[in-house]
Amino acid sequence: MKFSDRLSAFGSQSAASAKSLVKVLLQSRSPSVSVARAAMEGKPLIIMGNGPSLTDVIRSFGPQLAESVTMALNFAANADEFTTLRPDFYLMADPHFFEGRESDPNVGRLFRRLNSEVSWPMTLYVPVGHSAHSLGLTNSFLTLETFNFVGAEGFSRLERALYDRGLAMPRPRNVLVPAIMTAIRAGFRDIYLAGADHGWLTTLSVSEENEVVSIQPHFYKDNDEEKKRVTSVYRNVRLHDILLSFHLAFKSYHSVEAYAQSLGCRIYNSTPGSFIDAFTRRPLPFQEKI
Repeated sequence: MKFSDRLSAFGSQSAASAKSLVKVLLQSRSPSVSVARAAMEGKPLIIMGNGPSLTDVIRSFGPQLAESVTMALNFAANADEFTTLRPDFYLMADPHFFEGRESDPNVGRLFRRLNSEVSWPMTLYVPVGHSAHSLGLTNSFLTLETFNFVGAEGFSRLERALYDRGLAMPRPRNVLVPAIMTAIRAGFRDIYLAGADHGWLTTLSVSEENEVVSIQPHFYKDNDEEKKRVTSVYRNVRLHDILLSFHLAFKSYHSVEAYAQSLGCRIYNSTPGSFIDAFTRRPLPFQEKI
């Protein structure tokens, strides 16, 4: 590498490191993720993404999935299958879940279901700054713990120090990033991803009115309110912005994988046809036995 290139790379890393430190100083607080009992017993964790392929897993292996240690994400509690799967862990990261409780009927329904329909011990992970009281959660089966929803880039030693302390993570453009990083912090060493399709590129288009159409299907059916909300979010977003967001999301998974490997953690992508190219492909534990 030429000296000028090395100098440019050093400058870029310096700027990214400085920006990351400022974000951590302003936004990060002490997280409260504790080591999970299942992790101490050496059990693997299955993170259930909300991609459409999860439908086939539930249809073919619903009982085995319900008996496994699992984590659900985002709007999963609104799905009919939620109370059958009985996930051990649940994580929400998008600010919309905490800002839209009054304005978005789907978010309101989500919190009502968490309050009234969770009848098994479940740990709920939310960004720092929120509490059971502030979220109106009174269900005694729920244990609330917090993580820092802050992305950090820069010099590798700085990244490692921030990740180790739970003060930051690779840029969390998708909920799977905080889900995996939180699972690692909770002590899991074998993490499987189901329903992590990420096939957004195959559904991306531009209308005759130059409006970007980005369809992100889930294993459950989005109702009309959610479809309208997503449409409004993308109404003024340009195609290059969406492609950049995709770039950052897929790039972050490689950072997550590098960090996991440094700790001896193994992340397996068990999603057929997944666009994520960072993790080793491997069937779910109960699929391997067939």
